[in-house]
Amino acid sequence: MALYNIGNFIKQRREELGITQNELAEGLCSLPTLSRIESGSHVPHGNTLRSLLQRLGYSDALMLLPASREEFEITRLQVKIRQLYNTRDREDARELFAKLGEYKDFFSVSDRQFYEVMHTVFYKKDFTSEEILDKLESAMRLTHPDYGASNLPRIITYEEATALNNIAIIYSEMGKTDYTIKVLYHLKDFYEHDVLDISESMRALPTIMYNLSKFLGLSGRYDECIDVCKQCINIMKTYHRTDQLSLTYYNLAWASVRRNCDGDSENAKQAVKRAYYLSAILENSHAKMALFSCKAFIIGLSRGF
Repeated sequence: MALYNIGNFIKQRREELGITQNELAEGLCSLPTLSRIESGSHVPHGNTLRSLLQRLGYSDALMLLPASREEFEITRLQVKIRQLYNTRDREDARELFAKLGEYKDFFSVSDRQFYEVMHTVFYKKDFTSEEILDKLESAMRLTHPDYGASNLPRIITYEEATALNNIAIIYSEMGKTDYTIKVLYHLKDFYEHDVLDISESMRALPTIMYNLSKFLGLSGRYDECIDVCKQCINIMKTYHRTDQLSLTYYNLAWASVRRNCDGDSENAKQAVKRAYYLSAILENSHAKMALFSCKAFIIGLSRGF
């Protein structure tokens, strides 16, 4: 997509979603800047363009974004940090995170948001739950100044989704699981209905749905938990994503046993078998977690709980 066309593209998609310029620009750029972008008289900064596209439900892979050497290095480090963190190579991830901090003078607002969220995640043990929540919500307000527990953003970038996902988890640790579920349902709805690029959706949706199923199960909302597990499993199988698949099968088995309706016991056995075999085959951190959980679950089944 040529850069001279991007302003019209942004305007058309914004109007299609019924989003005002104020909503789209909030925390990313000024209203006059967005007006100039949409009119074609201004080419947005690479990171601003990336965030605008994500809020509109598109992946930034739609185009080659212009980038300085510093922008390129910041993006490269962020991608590598995420990869290492997700595979639980935490020490290597921390080393790169320290390297990322050397580029603070070149951070865009979304880069600052990434940095603040990951700093909280990496050094979680150094803070109370209340302090962590304050830091994460402050990171959210970098791009959504009016964000609050009763004012979740309507449109979301990937960095904002990461912040909200972590906020939801902290609320659960503080005993506010109903609010955790509300936030995760909000994220699920955005990625299912407003994100058109499936690759962008698949970056976040499996983790969001897995977490949602877990907290629904822990809240005793077994029907919803089972429905979300089945949706999540279907999505991951359709788009060949395995990162949360074994754990989601485990959640399905766990909730089925506790609901204990007709057929649930047999369904639980089938689900835990799939979880066990998948976790034995796959070599990732999620599979290792599922393998440990499945062994304990199978022992529980044999004893009839």
